[in-house]
Amino acid sequence: MGLIMAAALVATACGNGGDEPPATEEPETVEPETTDEDTDEDTGDTDEEAAGDPVEGGTVLFGDEQEPTILNGTLIDGNSLVTSKVFNNIFPGAYTIQPDFSYAPWLIDGEAEFTEDPFSVTYTIRDDANWSDGTPITAEDFVFTLSVYDEDAAWADQITSRAGYELITDSEVEDDKTVTFDFSEPYAAWQLLFANVFPAHEFEGEDWETFMNDEIPAISGGPYLFDSWDRGTQLRLVRNDEYWDEDVMLDEIIMRYVPDTTTLTQQMVGGELDMYDPQPQIELVQQLDGATDRVNYEVGLGPVWEHIDFNTLVDGLDQEYVRQAISLGINREQIVDTLVRPVDPEAVVLNNPFWMANSEFYEPVFEQNDYDPDAARSLPEDNGCTEGDDGIYECDGTRLEFRISTTGGNERRELTQQLIQADLQQVGISINIENDEGATFFERLNTPENCGGVCDYDIGLFAWVGSPDPSGNANIYGCDGDTLRPQNWTAWCNQEITDLMDDANATVEPEDNAALWNEAAQVFADEVPVVPLFQQPQLLAWENTITGPELNATNQTQFWNSASWARTE
Repeated sequence: MGLIMAAALVATACGNGGDEPPATEEPETVEPETTDEDTDEDTGDTDEEAAGDPVEGGTVLFGDEQEPTILNGTLIDGNSLVTSKVFNNIFPGAYTIQPDFSYAPWLIDGEAEFTEDPFSVTYTIRDDANWSDGTPITAEDFVFTLSVYDEDAAWADQITSRAGYELITDSEVEDDKTVTFDFSEPYAAWQLLFANVFPAHEFEGEDWETFMNDEIPAISGGPYLFDSWDRGTQLRLVRNDEYWDEDVMLDEIIMRYVPDTTTLTQQMVGGELDMYDPQPQIELVQQLDGATDRVNYEVGLGPVWEHIDFNTLVDGLDQEYVRQAISLGINREQIVDTLVRPVDPEAVVLNNPFWMANSEFYEPVFEQNDYDPDAARSLPEDNGCTEGDDGIYECDGTRLEFRISTTGGNERRELTQQLIQADLQQVGISINIENDEGATFFERLNTPENCGGVCDYDIGLFAWVGSPDPSGNANIYGCDGDTLRPQNWTAWCNQEITDLMDDANATVEPEDNAALWNEAAQVFADEVPVVPLFQQPQLLAWENTITGPELNATNQTQFWNSASWARTE
């Protein structure tokens, strides 16, 4: 599920190509303080001059490895990058995240104004912003959007994340186009709030838990309207002729769902698709290099990080020393060298779960868990485990044998699993590979409250997609007493971590904010609820008679400027 880190993260199975969950759609993790991160983008042979002049009309066929589970991007089951590609085209937000990780006002007329003591944010909506039915987008739409995240709403337990919204204590509508929100405390990622705004005049009174699961009403404030969804095959968006921000060039975008990277690439190279954004894998890039007579592509680094999550409700994985042994037993450098550097020679092992390696705030705290098979073996032995005849340890009656699951059909992920399996066999831990395709995999990861206790996975391999700001992680790894927060798929509850993350999100000053996140990262390195692997290179490829596409490796998705895409003569 395309990890969406606004106020939450989006999980992705294919980087931004579709099998990862966006980290929760609450304040997306991209803050202005971190906008000096470099994307180090590489571009394939992009001969834009070969194209003619843009013309109005035409279709773009966009290939995706993952299909949405539901279309409501605010709900847990809709927390995926592929859902965001639809949702963000229809429901505009206060800000949009640019490819350089900066924030650009979208619905609002210039920067929002905020006060620090007491903390408040004032939005002035553009005069020309309107819904597709001609109704102006107003302050009441912002207030209605806030109500979607109300803790007392009947659907509150299905909202992916309320981070930031739960701090809003009051709203004041000054006029149709101006609204101020008061907060109980400062919120560092406030620019990630109201990433999607909804039409109050159409949606008021709807049961949000079931609303927009299978279709979206024919209203839009963005460049496209939802038209139809043929599950298992494709989803169609059509031009919003009343879009207020700019002229929309295409007649339609059709998203084709093909749960296999190899097949998608064959279709892209063969001309059956016009655009796609899979995880860049070695063979895939080689094929695109051989098709530059018709295909342009761009590769760059963004805040998408590959990792493994442990289900800490599983016997064995509930023990810190077992998780530490697994971390020490995985040769992460070999994984990067074998599977990532052939695509991006600058790739490195990621040693922080919150800051990307190209962030000024990055501290490599996970270096203490670098590959050390001797240390990995000593941990079970020091904790009284016994080695079986087959070399696998048994600890307190539990054999150290676990499943590792990911999105099937993703070659790089499957090869990663095989390398992990071979590494851990050598340190007395047996790993069985058990995969599902696309969204089915993420359904298995759902929080324990939503799956009757222990969810149906042991070790999950996927990525979180988000923004440069780590604020969404408070929703992913936090807990409140014995209650896990909505995206806490690990079921790991550590109050120290929760307090550190919450304090960071209430700390607006960048240096102090970063220090708190790095302190939290150190606890992660010690207790290992997750193992970060690497920062994913991101790729966008498009047929060279299309103009406008530009890689955006944040959870804004590659559709961030879809209104500007055009066919050429």
